[in-house]
Amino acid sequence: MAHLVTSDYRFGRIQNKSVRTRGALGRVNGLLKSMIEAIADSKMRRIEREIELRGYRYDRSNKG
Repeated sequence: MAHLVTSDYRFGRIQNKSVRTRGALGRVNGLLKSMIEAIADSKMRRIEREIELRGYRYDRSNKG
């Protein structure tokens, strides 16, 4: 019976590990999504500034 106590295997351990992995993966995906959105917003602001410097106006309120 001692081998059962010292064994690393427990029923459901793999499932718990995969839940933690999915949680970590979700956080990484969320972080990447936030970074991509921040970069895209920054690029849009820069493009709008450049367009306005050339004398054109871009109305962003139309963009839902």
